[in-house]
Amino acid sequence: MDDNLLTVRDAARLKDISRTAVYAAIAQGRLPHVTVLGKIGLLKSDVIAWTPQGHRSGRPAGRPMSAEAKARISEAQKLRWAKRKLEKKG
Repeated sequence: MDDNLLTVRDAARLKDISRTAVYAAIAQGRLPHVTVLGKIGLLKSDVIAWTPQGHRSGRPAGRPMSAEAKARISEAQKLRWAKRKLEKKG
């Protein structure tokens, strides 16, 4: 699409929200759009000016995760994957 025309996916990435939230705003008439060859197009200026309802921009307030916490989460995820793999074999 044109540089000034965004896809739903591009708009969601720009606003750091889900595509579902963008589709909901379109359906509710809060975000103007055009349809080009069956695809939804959004003007970049409209997306930039639009503020999603009930959405706070950026990371929620609080302390950022420490490297140690991230490592624990990653290790826990690896254990879950290994457990699922064993369950599938058995």
